[in-house]
Amino acid sequence: MIVYGVVHLKPLPGSSGNYLSLDEIIESAQEDVNNLIFGGIDGIIIENFGDTPFVKDDISKRTLASFTTVVENLEYDRDIKVGINVLRNDGIAALSIAEATKADFVRINVLNNVMMYTDQGIIEGKAHEIAQFKNSLNKEIEIYADVFVKHAVPPEGSKIENHTEELIHRAGADVVIVTGDGTGHEINIEDLNKVRDIVPQGKLAIGSGVNEENIEQYVDLADILIIGTSFKVDHDVSKRVDQRSVEQLIKKIK
Repeated sequence: MIVYGVVHLKPLPGSSGNYLSLDEIIESAQEDVNNLIFGGIDGIIIENFGDTPFVKDDISKRTLASFTTVVENLEYDRDIKVGINVLRNDGIAALSIAEATKADFVRINVLNNVMMYTDQGIIEGKAHEIAQFKNSLNKEIEIYADVFVKHAVPPEGSKIENHTEELIHRAGADVVIVTGDGTGHEINIEDLNKVRDIVPQGKLAIGSGVNEENIEQYVDLADILIIGTSFKVDHDVSKRVDQRSVEQLIKKIK
């Protein structure tokens, strides 16, 4: 089982909520990185979680430069895998940051050409553009793609198993992520089983809602766990990462 901890960046320059300098944002992110690494995770996903309200799929050049600067200045005590997620759905920016900072993978919330109804409006995947851009890079970068991503609603009649098949066979996803309805929300176990039947071994991730109470039902189904809220102080996503919480949950997983 591979476990990724999420580093939720404070609002970056270029976002409407920015109130810290880049040095302060880096310092805060480094503290979370240290607590995750010392707690025993296998890798991290860095995302611009504080940049609400999110831009739909084309972040500003200032935010792109700031995000890249933060990632470039983070230090790791040991070798870990690093992923980039540019919210709400800027896969081109994520790949650009990953190439510049030598990250290993990106997370893209809506990859293939299905509409998702979100608080940013209707988001459509850009698998073709992502594939073309990815092929132009000077580094091999994996794509982790959500199926029916959290904080979004698929069109009526959509089936998660059909969408999963499309992600794997037509959209270029290397890993498929299943989430609950929102940040920290548990996933639907029936949906997880449907996706598990389709996704190859080693390629299925759970992207929300993992905690000490429910971990046992997931360890035999998923290959990768992406954990944010349960690693935080008081399990509050707005607070810092708590090393003790990381250690306790990792112990139950491993």
